Amino acid sequence: MKFLSPVLITGASGFVGGHLAETLARQKVRVKLLVRPTSKLAFKPTPNMELCYGDVTDLASVKKAAKGVKVIYHLAGILRGSDFSAYERVNAEGTRNVCKAALEQKGLKRLVYVSSLSAAGPSSVEGPIDETDPPKPVSFYGQTKFMGEKIVLSYKSKLPVVILRPGAVYGPRETDIFEYFKMVDSHLVVIGGGDAQKISFVYVDDLVNAILLAGHSPKAVGKTYFVSDGQSYNWGKITQVIGNKLGKSYSTIKIPLGIVKVVASLGDAIAKATGKSILPPIVSRDKLKEAEVPGWACKNDKLCKELGFKPQYDITRGIQKTVEAYWAAGWLKK
Repeated sequence: MKFLSPVLITGASGFVGGHLAETLARQKVRVKLLVRPTSKLAFKPTPNMELCYGDVTDLASVKKAAKGVKVIYHLAGILRGSDFSAYERVNAEGTRNVCKAALEQKGLKRLVYVSSLSAAGPSSVEGPIDETDPPKPVSFYGQTKFMGEKIVLSYKSKLPVVILRPGAVYGPRETDIFEYFKMVDSHLVVIGGGDAQKISFVYVDDLVNAILLAGHSPKAVGKTYFVSDGQSYNWGKITQVIGNKLGKSYSTIKIPLGIVKVVASLGDAIAKATGKSILPPIVSRDKLKEAEVPGWACKNDKLCKELGFKPQYDITRGIQKTVEAYWAAGWLKK
């Protein structure tokens, strides 16, 4: 693959954005990173990286950062917020600003919007969804990411856009699914509402590869693709693999969803009153909307067939690499 250069990445201080930035830098691509002055990067910038201070909610800063780039990889977004308007401001209107800035770049070859499976909505008990299923997002996050998708597609006649919808992304430096690793490591796994949900996962390196394919393949323009390893798993299977790779035995406690809702409501109220969260980020009233559905499973057939995507990591190999990275970083003790 011949990589286009220079490129702009929004959300480079995030988990996936950081891995994408490092991958492109290793390919000698000039990478511009739109980051807030207060952002902390999880990696050391290389000489071919340029920090552009700003925010997707500030159109002027996005336009400045986008000057002269060939590809825009738009990953910036918020996974949690105080209310719907907080999500909308970043995930939807921030995406509109990126599209506006992209319009001014005469040599732009691609705008890749990394959305989410949450934007498409849950799968049913009948099995994984694909790109032909109508979107039915259930959470503020999913709803505003879908709003972002609609904004991107409204520029389809003027810009070479592509939308990716990853499943649950995991790998080195990831912090949310890491909560499950910590629980297994402590020998006690607490699952709210049971573990019957079927979920699609994608290892971060595979997602980065999908993003690069979307940014360079002529076939991708104007399309939307799900990204996963092609399988679906429940949390019981995930924790079993984590336990195996950590070499730890564990006990599982299943808490009824009704009790989790009460705890989440209490936590949200305290967070609103004090400005400090007392619960893990994955425990909130809005996130629980995603726990009440049959599953979050998607097919990756379209991505494989049209763009030649070939995931290199199934859940066993991916979790092995992730565990090794957590050990190396000192996040978990070997």
